[in-house]
Amino acid sequence: MVDDKQIAFSPAVEISYLAEKEQQALLETMQAEDCTPSLAQAQHMKKLSQDGKLNGDVILGIMTEEKPNQKEKLTIRKERIDKFFPQDFSEQQKEDLLVQLLETWYRRKQRERDHER
Repeated sequence: MVDDKQIAFSPAVEISYLAEKEQQALLETMQAEDCTPSLAQAQHMKKLSQDGKLNGDVILGIMTEEKPNQKEKLTIRKERIDKFFPQDFSEQQKEDLLVQLLETWYRRKQRERDHER
């Protein structure tokens, strides 16, 4: 799988320490969930395997955790919005103001929908 670029090398090294039965359970989970383990997940499984606590259910739980790099992010280019803020605004102030404006807009839309009913 490493050669076919289906799994990264570092997690594969950690997985190589799992018993064959555990590796098979991991492979089945990877196929069922269409995912591959991160290095942290592979290390976690290796540790649990060494402690005799790794089984199919545990593997499924680990593999279905949301990984930090999989969380969706919204990216807006600075040049698109900087002109709307005072020059001394920090990035946090910009984010706070954007969220505040969105909340106000959302409440207004909700009121408009309520009046239509």
